[in-house]
Amino acid sequence: MAIVGIDLGTTNSLVAYLSADGPVTIPNELGDHLTPSVVAFAEDGALLVGRAARDRLVVAPSEGRAFFKRDMGTDTRYEFGGKSWTPTELSAAVLLEMKRIAAAHLHEPVDRAVITVPAYFHDPERQATVEAAKIAGLKVERILNEPTAAALAFGYRAGPEPKKVLVFDLGGGTFDVTILEIFEGVIEVCATGGDSRLGGEDYTEALVDLVLGKAGVAVPAVERASLRQRLEVAKRRLAAEDRAEVQVRDRTIPVSRAEFETATAPITARIRPVVLRCLRDAGVAPAELDDVLLVGGASRMPLVHTLIGSTLERLGNRSLDPDRVVALGAAVQAARCDRSEAVRELMLTDVCAHTLGVEVSNELTPGELKGGYFLPIIERNTTIPISRSVPLETLHPQQDVLALRVYQGENRRVEGNTLLGTLEVRGLRVKHGQTHPGMIECRFSYDGNGILEVEVTVLETGVTLSKVIESRPGAMTPAQLAEALRRLVPLKTHPRNLLPNRARLERADRLYAELLGEARRRLSMAIADFEQALATQDAERVAFTGAVLDQLCERYAAEDERQGGPDEEGEPEASAGADEREDTPGP
Repeated sequence: MAIVGIDLGTTNSLVAYLSADGPVTIPNELGDHLTPSVVAFAEDGALLVGRAARDRLVVAPSEGRAFFKRDMGTDTRYEFGGKSWTPTELSAAVLLEMKRIAAAHLHEPVDRAVITVPAYFHDPERQATVEAAKIAGLKVERILNEPTAAALAFGYRAGPEPKKVLVFDLGGGTFDVTILEIFEGVIEVCATGGDSRLGGEDYTEALVDLVLGKAGVAVPAVERASLRQRLEVAKRRLAAEDRAEVQVRDRTIPVSRAEFETATAPITARIRPVVLRCLRDAGVAPAELDDVLLVGGASRMPLVHTLIGSTLERLGNRSLDPDRVVALGAAVQAARCDRSEAVRELMLTDVCAHTLGVEVSNELTPGELKGGYFLPIIERNTTIPISRSVPLETLHPQQDVLALRVYQGENRRVEGNTLLGTLEVRGLRVKHGQTHPGMIECRFSYDGNGILEVEVTVLETGVTLSKVIESRPGAMTPAQLAEALRRLVPLKTHPRNLLPNRARLERADRLYAELLGEARRRLSMAIADFEQALATQDAERVAFTGAVLDQLCERYAAEDERQGGPDEEGEPEASAGADEREDTPGP
């Protein structure tokens, strides 16, 4: 049984595998490497997928559907061929075609795949993609972000020199941008962003409206579908020439590249903020980039090159075919999942594309609480795997039940985010003499397989409840799920409870008691900075502030020794449980 990489695209889909000469895409029987992501019914009732289906829609637009990838994860239904279809079912038909093409080329059955999705797909879209694969008889070894796949294809061929790369992925229906570092066979994702409803198809639709406006006519659906196909060709021509002509009924309508770029300016304006936010999240300036890798057919448009030049001050790299590079990277990842020796030394780290958190109530004025606010726990572009916790408390002392709602998104109000699940916590009613009345600790643990474990500990009783939110439900067996959760266990230790950090604080507190004046004030500030870093659970910040605190402690300990104070080496080692105040929840 073979494993392949599949780029399930909005406009076209591809399948690839790792050959002895490197990753390659597989052509279909027509010799095309790109298969249109279109499903339709023929006049005789046969189900068509690919080029035949696309051609069928030109003459019978109501007998099929294209661009359904944009509706993945929604309740949308399409009516054609006397049936009702979901986006998941239509995607399954395309995946089944990819599976058939691969099996015919490889001369063996194909039952496993790595499937790519836009980096900015939320969990519902990813779940729908896995469900489509299951319908097609494919086990999903991994759901891989499209820009990360492109970086894998790029990194597979990269030399030994370290590189900081921005992947600019403008496909048919989605736009993603990802910043990565590539060094010594390691591909590390620094930040990712995007728009799941922005792509080349939006430019084609704008061109249709422009041409019809110039022609001064309105056309029925059948005629518009035929015109749209001709304008797709004209759009490609405008990428190479300054002018194109399109026949609309009995008229020839000229369109210049300048007119096209003006008509699509509102679409293009949505790209730059995404790029700038990704740079900001990664803490990277444009001048620090070594390369800009262009991905997706729409990235060929001159207006994209102009945008990249003005924003990133460099030209884009098209050394790999923008249409195929994602599928090639999926093939590399498939080989990694298959433990191929050819990619044994290639390593990949990824980030959490969206912020994960819970719904809370905020006190706007004394005594006035308002619910529906989003409290981030794991923020977007945090390297995974990761585990973070926050303290929470009930709204009222007599509240016994808490419904903890878990969301994904970037909006400060939960209605603008995606609800992932709910965990119910009981036994919180405040009783006399409690140490932690109505308080819980909520911990999120998230790994590269899309497993989010939400764990709640009632601080008064020590009772712990947990719920696993799997972004790929059913893709992992119970044994695999148990193993994934076991790997999360080491991540759950709060930095403040690690022995080196507790020992560092004990030593600093002991020195503080001995110091006076300016030295005491400086040490106090360093301790406060370190404690705040521990509360954030940011590893880099903890390491930096800890190093600063260590330097001060070394300095003051050395001065103490010169003045005849206690011998540092004679001090007993700090106990892991000595500083009781560190066990209290943070702000």
